[in-house]
Amino acid sequence: MWKTGCITLLGLTMLTGCLSSNREPDWVANPKTIYPDERYLVAVGTGDTRRAAENSAAASLSRIFESHIESDERLLDQSRETLGSFERTTDFSSDINILSSQTLYNIQYAEAWKDPSGRYHVVAYLNRRDTAEIYRAKIDEQTSRVNFLRTNAELSDDKILKKYATLRAANFHALEADLLLRQLKVIHPRSVPDSTPSYSLNQLRKALADTAKQIKVKINVDGDAENRMAATLQDFITRYGFVVGTPAVLDIQARINVDDTGEREQGLVFVRFELLLQITDQNDDVVVTVRNKGREAHKTMEQARTRSFRTLEQSIQAGGAQRLDVYFDSLIDQR
Repeated sequence: MWKTGCITLLGLTMLTGCLSSNREPDWVANPKTIYPDERYLVAVGTGDTRRAAENSAAASLSRIFESHIESDERLLDQSRETLGSFERTTDFSSDINILSSQTLYNIQYAEAWKDPSGRYHVVAYLNRRDTAEIYRAKIDEQTSRVNFLRTNAELSDDKILKKYATLRAANFHALEADLLLRQLKVIHPRSVPDSTPSYSLNQLRKALADTAKQIKVKINVDGDAENRMAATLQDFITRYGFVVGTPAVLDIQARINVDDTGEREQGLVFVRFELLLQITDQNDDVVVTVRNKGREAHKTMEQARTRSFRTLEQSIQAGGAQRLDVYFDSLIDQR
């Protein structure tokens, strides 16, 4: 599930020019001859252009982090067997099972060599000590935000939506700090103890989940005889950790129309669809509105209707989530 993530470059890129000779430099096969492991993380990339070789080198550098994180996670997957029982505990979750949007800071490039076939070879490296300073500062920043948000969440006990939004933001920054800490463990392990936050990420997750369960949602959909949209909306709120029930903290009202246009063309049946969805809070203030309308066509009326519902489902899952996220972000106290 690994995907090469976004690479952020800090500092000046070191350019020493492209060496063009028939003799392969020693660093192509073994870059640690120039960049010793105790001081650097280093990788070599190859490509048809220098830029392509740099991208390849950065990706290779990322894979160093991938292999270390995989190794750490396997250590957390533990089994225990006794005479009377077998127990297996898994202490990590999918959001840290190889970080799919990994950002590495302070990558720099140095030597480059163009071989006789025209291929470029480039070194990408991280200076461990210098990069550790950048990571410590970024972890401190994220930790400060988490502690600020935790305090605000405790002050919002009587405002459940604001408390949820605040804890949600705290969890986001805590995951960012955890990501940075895992990378720092690879870059400069000695810096990890002093950079580890005092809060518990698991406790933060539990606090968010417990708060989400207190947010009950009422769902009503007109024009949904098969309850297809109702099921979509239930899945939508479940992703936030909310539950269907009363007394409602959020009220979802939706109206759906899917009608035959009467058009028939090239063996296709056309239908017109329309959606209006609103989410209101306990004060009856509208916090989210989703509108969508258009046409779909297929060989039969049933297939055309199915396509329309699929389009509307995507509109709710994407547009509804985006607007609800914006609403929760608007509830957070910024500093």
